[in-house]
Amino acid sequence: MRNFIKDKINLSILIFYFIFSLSSLILIALAEYNNNITPTLFLKQLLFYILGFFIIYFLQKIPIDYIERLTLPFYLFSLILLVGIFLVPNNLAPIVNGARSWYNLKIFTLQPSEFAKVATVAMISFLIKENSFKENSDKIKLLKILLIIALPFVLVLKENDLGNGLFFIFLFLGLVFLVSTHRKTLLNIYSVVLAALGIIILAALYFPRLLSLVGLKPYQLNRILSWLNPEGYRQDYSYQITQVISEINRGGVTGTFAKNKNYIDEQFNDFIFSIVAKNFGYIGASLFLILFFIFILRLFSIVKKCEQGNYSYYFILLAICSFCFSFFINIFSTLSIIPVIGISMPFISYGGSSLIANTLLFGIIVKINATIYEEYLEDEYSAEQKDEYNHPYYE
Repeated sequence: MRNFIKDKINLSILIFYFIFSLSSLILIALAEYNNNITPTLFLKQLLFYILGFFIIYFLQKIPIDYIERLTLPFYLFSLILLVGIFLVPNNLAPIVNGARSWYNLKIFTLQPSEFAKVATVAMISFLIKENSFKENSDKIKLLKILLIIALPFVLVLKENDLGNGLFFIFLFLGLVFLVSTHRKTLLNIYSVVLAALGIIILAALYFPRLLSLVGLKPYQLNRILSWLNPEGYRQDYSYQITQVISEINRGGVTGTFAKNKNYIDEQFNDFIFSIVAKNFGYIGASLFLILFFIFILRLFSIVKKCEQGNYSYYFILLAICSFCFSFFINIFSTLSIIPVIGISMPFISYGGSSLIANTLLFGIIVKINATIYEEYLEDEYSAEQKDEYNHPYYE
């Protein structure tokens, strides 16, 4: 394990996991301090990170081809977990914040939608790298992708987990751009999506009650209404986000370590960016964003080394989509740019399911990076052997 950490190829990407883990633990500790909470979440997150590191290490022992072959079983297993939510007794899958999306296993809780996102990323990567898929028309390609995405999407929506449900829509829109070969297909799909988004915004502004007719739950509708009119809901539905914005403003340019004026629920999860902005100010928040951008650029540098069109190539691209979606939706919710939809910040927010799911994505990327380097060394060695064989001494 020591050699695994010291390896420069691994360390160049593992360093981000170490920085994220340290950042997460500090921010969760500050959330507990700011809200006068007993520091138990810090210890739990530390255990999750230790487990996460062992998962990364274990994944390095598995050949990438074998990981690829495990894609379909993992995808099917994730669907079974999603279906199981509706079959087990209420005490094993209770309703939390209006959504029934967790298994309560006493010792720990498990959110299957987080693992379904990873499984869907892997399954689509497995599908679109096939030559038979690439030979299809755009319509057939998108229908196949839609089928893979629709199964977990419908089940997650059935759980009333709108936030994670939106992830699958975002993933589909990204894939439309990735696999479509005709601009007309892109324009048609994006035009429909933009039109639907415009209708939803207009309905929210002028006819909000109509949204309940399309399946929006009362608590989801209230989130939208309170986002549109925070002052009108200041004492109930807007209270939390109003307090979050207030604490961010207290941080100013350089930050403050004064405790919160009022308790903020879920600050260690949905609103963890407010800890960054309040305690470290606008300067700290800017540096935090820069760190994430550097991380994403590092992942793109690995994509460039992959053979275009293979499993690894698509897997990393879709993993980047997953990280970016969760990261920016979490920040936009915290800053009230969009309504709060309850999305964790990858690697930073408290939560075992989210952390382990993102660690699986990260661990496979580390394995892909190491595999590329090993193949490069093999090619170099083969070239040297060939040159040596062609030396005049052997003639």
